[in-house]
Amino acid sequence: MTPAEFVGAFDALPLPQPSTVSSCSFSAIPVEPDNAHKLGKDEGGCPCLLVSTGPATKGRTRVPLVLENLAVLFDLRCHVSALTKAPQVGTFTVIKCVSADAVVRSHFLALLPGISAALGRTSDKTKIASVVEDIVELFRALSAIPRREVQGLWGELLLIHEAKNASALAEAWHAEPTDRYDFNRGAERIEAKTASRKPRCHHFTLEQLTPPTSTRLVIASMFVESSGAGASVFDLLDAIRQRLGRKPQLHLRLTRLVHQTLGSAWQTARNIRFDVEAAKQSLRYFDGGSIPRVALPLPDAVSEVSFIADLDRVKPLVPKDLSKANGLIGSLPLG
Repeated sequence: MTPAEFVGAFDALPLPQPSTVSSCSFSAIPVEPDNAHKLGKDEGGCPCLLVSTGPATKGRTRVPLVLENLAVLFDLRCHVSALTKAPQVGTFTVIKCVSADAVVRSHFLALLPGISAALGRTSDKTKIASVVEDIVELFRALSAIPRREVQGLWGELLLIHEAKNASALAEAWHAEPTDRYDFNRGAERIEAKTASRKPRCHHFTLEQLTPPTSTRLVIASMFVESSGAGASVFDLLDAIRQRLGRKPQLHLRLTRLVHQTLGSAWQTARNIRFDVEAAKQSLRYFDGGSIPRVALPLPDAVSEVSFIADLDRVKPLVPKDLSKANGLIGSLPLG
């Protein structure tokens, strides 16, 4: 199901009736045909993902995790009412949005296609625990201090979405929002830079333009224009899910990193949209060694040098320079 279909399906679920065979009652539907995991609604009207785990292991049930907006209840015996089938009793790990905020609930439901895809059809508790850990970290980030601006994050996601090999760029995307390079794989480094207006000026650090010996650094520069008809960070993230195909856990990792980057600014980011076509048409690549910079060596006791470089004065790489490349740089979109 798409995010919109998850929201519609949840809204259509009735409130469950209390059960005499279990203390936890849900109305639910399968997230996919013949899938044991379910989209559910509890007696309080909270949206839930019921992850089938099989019988609970005696004496080893994990303590519930309770956050500001999320609760995870492990090995819970549940009474589940289906719309078209007889009720059933089963053991589930229940991932529940406990917020009363309609925006938070809607966002939780919009995340469920990616979460359920990462879970697949497995009942393996080790895999489920790994997915749950990503979800917990994602929701912890909703109230964290923002670590990057939306504009720069949007540019990085656009590169992933438009890449010839989206998986290659997604796998090389920074592990932390504060990493020196946006994409890093061995001897290849890519740094994405965005500007909202001409000239093509970007902020750099001297360390950023001085990569290790025997590595190649490419700067991807683009202009981003606000557009009510454009795409948001989350629009791009959902579109990337389609590009990654059989790697749903990689997409869940991207989703977690996006939320850790945005922090408490995630609600604002939902409404910030940029023109995709304009950004694609403005996209240019530059060799890292060609970027104007502060002269070396630096004076004693000077470090952490940052500056603005005007790339309109620099000759961009031509498409054939990139099309001949393999690996990470060869995966970049050429328009």
